[in-house]
Amino acid sequence: MTYNPLAVTEPGEPESFAYASIDASMRLIWDDLDGDIIGPIHASHAEVRQYDTARGEYRQQSTISDIRMDCYVTTARFAMICTNYDKGGGWVGGGAALLLNAGSKLLAAGRSRGRALAGHLRYPWLDSILFQPKDGLFGAETLRLAFHSDGTPMYLQLTLDKTTDATALAHEIMQRTIAYRRRDTHPLDRDETAALNALLAAGPAPLPQKGTMGAYRIPTSWPAGTAAQYAPRKGQGDEPPESLH
Repeated sequence: MTYNPLAVTEPGEPESFAYASIDASMRLIWDDLDGDIIGPIHASHAEVRQYDTARGEYRQQSTISDIRMDCYVTTARFAMICTNYDKGGGWVGGGAALLLNAGSKLLAAGRSRGRALAGHLRYPWLDSILFQPKDGLFGAETLRLAFHSDGTPMYLQLTLDKTTDATALAHEIMQRTIAYRRRDTHPLDRDETAALNALLAAGPAPLPQKGTMGAYRIPTSWPAGTAAQYAPRKGQGDEPPESLH
């Protein structure tokens, strides 16, 4: 089964490296790796897609719209939580899926009480970080985080609040990804080190042309949900950049 970075969860579920956890106050639980945290950054739409080799295209795995999702950029991960995930039809697909489009809102509220849609993508899992700035009056700031699971290319895409600069956000995540990879305990070989250094030295990616996305390609990554054994030791190595504060 492929990894889904978002799932319906509730307080008291076991904490793990692979999945986000929440407390009784319906807030994300931070861990020792999170360090410096930027947020919340608000998103109104989220979707997860995975590549279908038979069709030669990405197909939708799960989606949610017309919500307010709080997103955070930490030293170790991009984390998300939404407590009103039954709004706008509910969370369709994914972990603990609720197919609520035809159901009553009262039933939906009862199902969601004491739960939240939460998740994260840790930096060593990222294959690429893509962005699309708002174009015109009705455009949207868009962030896409690509990863792979069970050999399948996948991505999480978010429609961000129009006050958020997706271009700057993507650059920040790229910088933090490289800082994390330099700090983790799995040694980088010469080629990996050179590729990461070149990506960082190149600076901000060019703004994309209309209808396309700008991108940062991470040279190597781990499958989503893995690499806990290589997590940096607390207090080790580089501090995260502070350009987005």
